[in-house]
Amino acid sequence: GNGKISILKADSAIIIVSLGTNYQMLPSVFTEPIPSKKLNGFPHPHKKVSDNIYKATQLGYNQLLHNHLLDYQKYFSRVKFDLGGNESLLPTDLLLANYKQGIIDHYLEELYFQYGRYLLISSSRKGTLPANLQGIWSQYNVSPWTSGYWHNVNVQMNYWPVFNTNLAEMFYSYSDYNQAFRNLGFQNASNYIKKKNLVLYDSVFGNNGWAIGTGASPYSIHGPGGHSGPGTGGFTTKLFWDQYDFTRDKSYLLKMDYPAMLGMAKFLSKVVKDTLGHSLAYPSSSPEQKVNNQNYETVGCAFDQEMIYESENDVIKASEILHEQNATISLLKSQVNKLDPIQIGLSGQIKEYREENKYGDIGEYQHRHISQLVGLYPGTIINSTTPAWLDAARVTLNERGDESKGWSMAHRLNAWARIKDGNRAYKLYQTLLQKGTFDNLWDSHPPFQIDGNFGGTAGVAEMLLQSHESFIEPLPALPDSWQSGSYRGLVARGNFTIAVSWKKNQIISFEVYSNVGGECKLKYPGISKAIFIDQSGKPVTVNKINEDIVAFNSKKGFKYIVTEIPENLKIAIPTNFKVLNENGLIKLIWNSVANIESYNLYIAKGSSPTYNQLGYGIKDNVLILNKDQIYNIERCTIKLTAVSSNGIESDGTFVYLNLK
Repeated sequence: GNGKISILKADSAIIIVSLGTNYQMLPSVFTEPIPSKKLNGFPHPHKKVSDNIYKATQLGYNQLLHNHLLDYQKYFSRVKFDLGGNESLLPTDLLLANYKQGIIDHYLEELYFQYGRYLLISSSRKGTLPANLQGIWSQYNVSPWTSGYWHNVNVQMNYWPVFNTNLAEMFYSYSDYNQAFRNLGFQNASNYIKKKNLVLYDSVFGNNGWAIGTGASPYSIHGPGGHSGPGTGGFTTKLFWDQYDFTRDKSYLLKMDYPAMLGMAKFLSKVVKDTLGHSLAYPSSSPEQKVNNQNYETVGCAFDQEMIYESENDVIKASEILHEQNATISLLKSQVNKLDPIQIGLSGQIKEYREENKYGDIGEYQHRHISQLVGLYPGTIINSTTPAWLDAARVTLNERGDESKGWSMAHRLNAWARIKDGNRAYKLYQTLLQKGTFDNLWDSHPPFQIDGNFGGTAGVAEMLLQSHESFIEPLPALPDSWQSGSYRGLVARGNFTIAVSWKKNQIISFEVYSNVGGECKLKYPGISKAIFIDQSGKPVTVNKINEDIVAFNSKKGFKYIVTEIPENLKIAIPTNFKVLNENGLIKLIWNSVANIESYNLYIAKGSSPTYNQLGYGIKDNVLILNKDQIYNIERCTIKLTAVSSNGIESDGTFVYLNLK
């Protein structure tokens, strides 16, 4: 009766604790406007708690431990990751302290990656609330930022590693939470459209879609507005498309993913207005950016346009899979190509705001958010088919800077991985460990926020495996420092489980396990010359798309092994590339590259996503452009590559040119 337990004359003790609440994750909890009534009628948890105590005591400690390990390890043991690090005898704080002093230990890098998976398994299970801003761990009665579900990056980042690190079941808790607050989301959408775009308002409940702003809790969600634009909703439903794309579960797509995605796209289609032929969000805000200490409101900022594009494009793809056709889908098909999500500025950057000229004209120069790059990650609109946009993203990241809050360094890590710059991604991973991590490996905002842990784990997975461009690409951003290693159990879109081993930065073997069957498309330099066999040793017929991409039809439950992959020969990139304007002549100069055959030159005009060839087979390291080549061009990006004698082309170096 005094809240104390006394144990005398014992050499061991087992204390069993059970917790319970009368909270239930139901729509009424969110839609009830009076806080004191939100849990009315829900049963007191005393009986449930007592029953759990009784059942636990009947099992005993050894059986409880056994059951726990079986439950936990069936998820955790799916993925192995080995960089050759040896398990350390040092406690974690000393291991991290050494790492911060420059004593780089691959074991810590392996550990941090797996620690993120551990945290997600432990804080996001079916039947529970999803992982919040601190996961489930807090030392406070009132946690920083209320342990909320913040939807302008944080809660999404919590689930970035859920699919590619083989923990898809951990997403169910967020999916169920989203479904529970959806009715309030319908109300939010109606209120927003009625206020901001009355001409498109529909009085029928649900016909305006659903909306969410930044803040959310187990009891309520905010509507859009304030310091983040309506793109927060598209940021959210990207998770639902990924859920399908990784699992290929059509029944879950029909029941859960598609309704969430369609409702959001319906709302977002109503937040845009026709502006000189473009469909632009108004009002629009890039998360947490301020001017003169005030939230900056504008028209069609990159964050909103990119996330609206991603949302509408994903719904169109889902509707085709499900053979769904309705008025909303027809509208989206006519609207999606008018969104104009990416614009290049005078610094060669992806513009955060349409009215921005040079990088940093508006807002904080090295802001923690990289909201203008959500189309790079977690979105997919910026990819290898839009190489000029990729180069502009590189400019933006360089200007934004590496050091920031823990979670924002994790976002930068994922962005560099998507650019496929392994060394820069690795630098961000090291910076995250050295400057954004507490002694117990929790992410430092500061204070503790768990999103950086999840983002860091996702970033490592993105360095090791990518599949967002319709093909599976192993080791797309492998840093030089990870010379040898292996992983097993990462998941690619299409629901393929992948295993890779490499030495001296070259793949030795590559295995694909097909969980649901279907076409498997692979990309790796020279892979068309590799040997393909199935699990029984029989040759596999592959379709050669080009030297670096092949495809084959896989069978559910079959494993496919790729060996004898040619060496990935990398050609040195030209350095010190400069553009000189001398008396109206445009002169290009660069340092010569040894042992190469020639150089190729490319140009991307204005905000074009792609390059056109400007010159090829160039033998010298100086070139003067003639007037026909640059006639009527005001702004462009010029890219230079080196080509070896056997036709292998290097990555490029580029400069941005303003001729106006």
